[in-house]
Amino acid sequence: MFSNIERLLIFKFIFSKKTDGYISVFSWFSIIGIMIGVAAIIIVMSVMNGFREELTSRILGINGHLNIFSERAQINTEELELIENFNFETSSIYPLIETQALLISDTSSQGVFLKGYDNSKIDKKHFLNNSIIEGRIFSNDPNEIIIGYALANRLKLEIEDKIRIAIPKSENTIFGNIPRFKTLNVSGIFNLGMYEYDSNFVFTNSKIPRKLLMFENNNYNKIEIFTKNPNNIDNLKNKINENITTSNNKIFALSWKDLNAPLMNALKVEKNVMFLILTLIILVASMNIISGLIIFVKEKNKDIGILKTIGTSNMSLIKIFVSIGLLIGIIGTSLGSLLGIIISMNISSIQHFLEKLINSELFAKEIYYLSSLPSILEIKEVVYVVLISLFICLLATIFPAYRSSTIDPVNTLKND
Repeated sequence: MFSNIERLLIFKFIFSKKTDGYISVFSWFSIIGIMIGVAAIIIVMSVMNGFREELTSRILGINGHLNIFSERAQINTEELELIENFNFETSSIYPLIETQALLISDTSSQGVFLKGYDNSKIDKKHFLNNSIIEGRIFSNDPNEIIIGYALANRLKLEIEDKIRIAIPKSENTIFGNIPRFKTLNVSGIFNLGMYEYDSNFVFTNSKIPRKLLMFENNNYNKIEIFTKNPNNIDNLKNKINENITTSNNKIFALSWKDLNAPLMNALKVEKNVMFLILTLIILVASMNIISGLIIFVKEKNKDIGILKTIGTSNMSLIKIFVSIGLLIGIIGTSLGSLLGIIISMNISSIQHFLEKLINSELFAKEIYYLSSLPSILEIKEVVYVVLISLFICLLATIFPAYRSSTIDPVNTLKND
């Protein structure tokens, strides 16, 4: 493909000595620019992948994969039996009552999401059984509540402390509408691994929200279904929506994808935007290749003229200068890929080291939902980044290489 002379000229031009040292400086600056761009893209893509997968895993572990609701807000015993007897494979079915509430301690208050389960229906598979870090899960006692560790710290609560809970549903009295209150004992503190949940969710026996909301006995407003394959939940959702109806009520199902669509779409858009922004780094580095090769061709007019007079063809000159730019791109892309892969595979260790070094959190749990920075390296994305980088570098060499072939050796040597 390349003659010995062409290979010698490529090597000489890239690694030229001080007398012709411009191309060496230009080469290393271009290599560094491409390396940084490629490494940054791989690292960001890996972190975004890890963040999405970690967040999805936490969401699937805490929220129902399929969620059943009723058009009239309450699901009765007959409708619950229809769901429980429906012909599909599930891991667990948990009826519950879910509502917004206000938690009031002696020092502060905060709005929360209250989820009330039947204690008898919470089996060993339920996420709450594996999340209690202090105390115990609530019992059949209708006066117990469990809260997240972040919420406990914020409200300065400990096990057996008393706390008041109020819900939006008010009670008409001679003094006007008064919110419904109940005093509860903190029986346990949980850590679900997601700051958003640990700071905003509380769990009780379903008797408490049922009484506060004045639901009929044994009624619920939601059923959570955990399946063996949450990623293929749409078929099950469609079956339920098409087949389960009652004489006086309409039951409908929403999957975890439906309920978390805004978050998942936002993550996808953010990943794509970050990819486009970081690709600009490679484009800037490729501009350096273009400008560097143009200047280099101008400085080497005499050498190119001599090469042409001894029989070097225009195609050989184009091959030489395309190879110079492409070789710079290959070196920069290879180093950037290696650096990006190494950092992506050790991102947690690097994060902990930097946090110890500066004695501060790099990624606040309050903002990023997670306490550690995850990373998932996908080979196909690395290959995709490498190919894009090499393609950009190849395009950057075309004009300077063509310009070298248009030099007139007679005029060049006459004017020298």
